[in-house]
Amino acid sequence: MMGEHKKEPWKRILWIRQDYPDNYTDPEFIRHAQRLRYKGKYAWPSPTSATPVVQVRTDLVLFYNKLLSTSLVFIAFNFIYHYKVDPLPYTIALTVFILYLSWKSTRRWVDLRSSLVITFAMLTLSPVLKSLSKTTASNSIWTLAFWLTLAYVGSMSPNSASQTSNLSTNLLLAIVTVLASRLNSSTQVFCFLFICIQLNLILPKLVVFNTRLYALVLSTIVFTYVILALGLSYAVVAWCLSSFYIFVLPQWFVYWQTNYRGYEASLSRVWESQRPILD
Repeated sequence: MMGEHKKEPWKRILWIRQDYPDNYTDPEFIRHAQRLRYKGKYAWPSPTSATPVVQVRTDLVLFYNKLLSTSLVFIAFNFIYHYKVDPLPYTIALTVFILYLSWKSTRRWVDLRSSLVITFAMLTLSPVLKSLSKTTASNSIWTLAFWLTLAYVGSMSPNSASQTSNLSTNLLLAIVTVLASRLNSSTQVFCFLFICIQLNLILPKLVVFNTRLYALVLSTIVFTYVILALGLSYAVVAWCLSSFYIFVLPQWFVYWQTNYRGYEASLSRVWESQRPILD
């Protein structure tokens, strides 16, 4: 017929009005989406490739090391506060070890000097802090340290390429300062501050070349303390959670990225992009 309107073929274009209803699904579009899903056009490499698993596991091990280093803060505090251990010999030994690792690196010496400045500044302020918190109950101190620790863990990045942010450093110093206010002498305060700063800010930068060995040493220290303080059953639970985090979670994460998130990213590219036109 002369007056019959001929429909134009459906196009993968969103910014023009077409002679099709809004819920229309073109068969060719469905076939195109299926080809993207089953021909392996993923945002991540193939699921059989071990490269993404290794990279994710490396990042998770670095984050795991940060968690273990954070737990060393509370282990050191318990040995000084509850078990009345003299921290001075351990502080000297750790300082000598740090100096040995920092001997041939200018960058490491800069980090060491900056950490020393922070330590002595906090040591100068510790008597003032102790007088301000003298009337504060210990339960309030423990609660404040707990919430600060959660905020500190949440501020840490698992990415190996990221640097420690000022927020993370400030939260760590806040945790250490709050706990140090419960110690009895200035020597204990200084040693505790110095140990925590070296373990969490200096030492991780010196052993970044061998993160797995560092994780093994930290895990041995932490799990030994858990066995002595809480018992073997708690240590077994902690070991199972750590093994799941390091060995199982990377496989699941890469599988999800490869088979689901990668597919969604590929599917979004089937629409032709265009800058919007504003009337």
